[in-house]
Amino acid sequence: KLLEMVDDNLWADTKFINGRLIIDNGRKVRTLVQDSWMEGVTRSFSHYKSPAREKGTKMLKIGGRLWMYTPRTDRKILIAGHLLRQSMMGSDLSYEDMMEDHKLSKSYSATFEGFEEFGGIRCVVLHLVAGDKKTTYQTRKAWIDKDAKILLKEERFAKSGKLLKRIVFEDYEKIGERLFPRTLIFRDMLKENTKTTYKFDVIKFDVEIPAKYFSQSILKR
Repeated sequence: KLLEMVDDNLWADTKFINGRLIIDNGRKVRTLVQDSWMEGVTRSFSHYKSPAREKGTKMLKIGGRLWMYTPRTDRKILIAGHLLRQSMMGSDLSYEDMMEDHKLSKSYSATFEGFEEFGGIRCVVLHLVAGDKKTTYQTRKAWIDKDAKILLKEERFAKSGKLLKRIVFEDYEKIGERLFPRTLIFRDMLKENTKTTYKFDVIKFDVEIPAKYFSQSILKR
């Protein structure tokens, strides 16, 4: 039940996000600016606005399929299978993380692990096991502020039990009826000294999205 409430805070029928991906690879920091439109958990479209090198790059997700268009090659490619697990544009997020497409309460079954302090808040810790054997992250751990019904930290594991990703959710803000994190910090635990901060500068829920945004014909110059 708690997981469903957490999901209700994060998911909407449709949403628009103008955000920045701040990618720190331990040597230099790059910032990508993008607009994203999402419909439920199945369809999303992202358009990169800057820097110059990435400007005009587009990503379209429909169901389990993801296409990427780059203006430099003027081609669209289907990213599928194991390619979805690769780093997206050198960030700590895989393509799959970027297009995360399931509600935790629908895709995972939860067991209570106990209470733990995180960021000065006493959290409920849940151990999550995927219902589908094909899910990349077979298990996850979630730290939830049970009073506010919000997710504060999440760890994602491979089938082997190896920790792959750690995500911290920060800057929760009341937007309409929900509390939504304006900052997500991703760490790829297989890399050293890297982190990617995803900042949401504009968030709008239940927006009208033009049908053309979810059509492959948008994947061109």
